[in-house]
Amino acid sequence: MDKEKTNDLTPERVIQILKKKGTEVDLEEAQAILEFVKKIAHIAVNQYLRGKL
Repeated sequence: MDKEKTNDLTPERVIQILKKKGTEVDLEEAQAILEFVKKIAHIAVNQYLRGKL
């Protein structure tokens, strides 16, 4: 699978999404948000696969 296809959500895209919802963030904040969302998604998938969710 192509690396670009598996990582479609970029900090720039996070900025665009949040701006549409009325929240202004800079690039550094968007990177932190993206990192947090990826960690939460990883935890949720692991819990689901282990039958704990």
